[in-house]
Amino acid sequence: MDSSSKLVLVMCFMISAFGIAIGAKFDQEFDITWGDGRAKILNNGDLLTLSLDKISGSAFQSKNEYLFGKIDMQLKLVSGNSAGTVTAYYLSSQGPTHDEIDFEFLGNLSGDPYTLHTNVFSQGKGNREQQFHLWFDPTADFHTYSITWNPQRIIFYVDGTPIREYKNSESMGVSYPKNQPMRIYSSLWNADDWATRGGLVKTDWIQAPFNASYRNFSANACIPSSSSSCNSNTTTSTSNSWLNEELDNTSQERLKWVQKNYMVYNYCTDSKRFPQGFPLVLVICFMISAFCIAIGAKFDQEFDITWGDGRAKILNNGDLLTLSLDKISGSAFQSKNEYLFGKIDMQLKLVPGNSAGTVTAYYLSSQGPTHDEIDFEFLGNLSGDPYTLHTNVFSQGKGNREQQFHLWFDPTADFHTYSITWNPQRIMQILCGWNADSRIQE
Repeated sequence: MDSSSKLVLVMCFMISAFGIAIGAKFDQEFDITWGDGRAKILNNGDLLTLSLDKISGSAFQSKNEYLFGKIDMQLKLVSGNSAGTVTAYYLSSQGPTHDEIDFEFLGNLSGDPYTLHTNVFSQGKGNREQQFHLWFDPTADFHTYSITWNPQRIIFYVDGTPIREYKNSESMGVSYPKNQPMRIYSSLWNADDWATRGGLVKTDWIQAPFNASYRNFSANACIPSSSSSCNSNTTTSTSNSWLNEELDNTSQERLKWVQKNYMVYNYCTDSKRFPQGFPLVLVICFMISAFCIAIGAKFDQEFDITWGDGRAKILNNGDLLTLSLDKISGSAFQSKNEYLFGKIDMQLKLVPGNSAGTVTAYYLSSQGPTHDEIDFEFLGNLSGDPYTLHTNVFSQGKGNREQQFHLWFDPTADFHTYSITWNPQRIMQILCGWNADSRIQE
């Protein structure tokens, strides 16, 4: 167990997941906070419903505050024409520097999908939105929406499938929710000034009342207490497994599937919203881990051949890719994914013999006149003369930052590893473990 997990165990009292999940009652765990009778606890505490009409919505909140934990709730959302309505289910502390972890379900016209809006606030700062459409009808039955919150990461789940992972990046100067206990809140309210198509579609009050339902609440979490401590003697390895929970390879693949097929907005890639450049906080956007790609990656899964009329080939069951150049044409490939920060490794074996006049380029790049770019270019030479390794960095369309090297080995005799480490502080271009170029971003 790492030191951050030990700290959590010292500072909080653990609720047994088994004890909460079996027979948890809404009247015991929650208070109805507003709605003048529109929020109701039914079925001996097993069901809670919220209602919205033209006069008011309704809401409830947990009796307890939590500091890290795994929270599960089953919801059945407003059916039919839910345009203009928002069903919010979230964790939050209070005050101008509050922390918050959000699920918000933005209604839509009948037949159009809900938008699941997620956000993370730390020290009062949010603007970390990711939005999704769901792969099922969330109004036809109950579905489970879960939040795992530990010192290392926040993971959003839908029916056990991860849709978003927000990692702790305090080491890079990005704040992370870790000190403020948070209550669970939920509300059903009218937000037709923004919720559906930016406010173009208004709530149809003829459809009111709008109703959402909740059941099977579970909290395996820490409750800060002056009279109790949360330590290894009061919990089992099963009950506190969420403290070190991370996504395994299967879960990472599911996350990639959701984000590829169902993500409809990602603040990480919204260049119009951040015309002066992305803020540092975007380092915590989820992108594909270079480490995960390096293990067992297949070129046919990760790359597309873009031109060359058959001169580029993927061989050996996806383990090898070759490019060819003749008098008629060269060839090329590009990654299926875009990346925002990461560590990229590639092994290359360059053109042997007389390679004069040829260039083998391997680089990261965005598109457009104000593109960013990080370059490896290998400039061929006469037989016996060394290759020139040309590096450059472009930012906002401006380059002219060239550095060139001769290599201390023959890059045509065998494969060698060429790596790019790109983070908010620096770019490092590395050859076979040697740092060839370290630049502070300008």
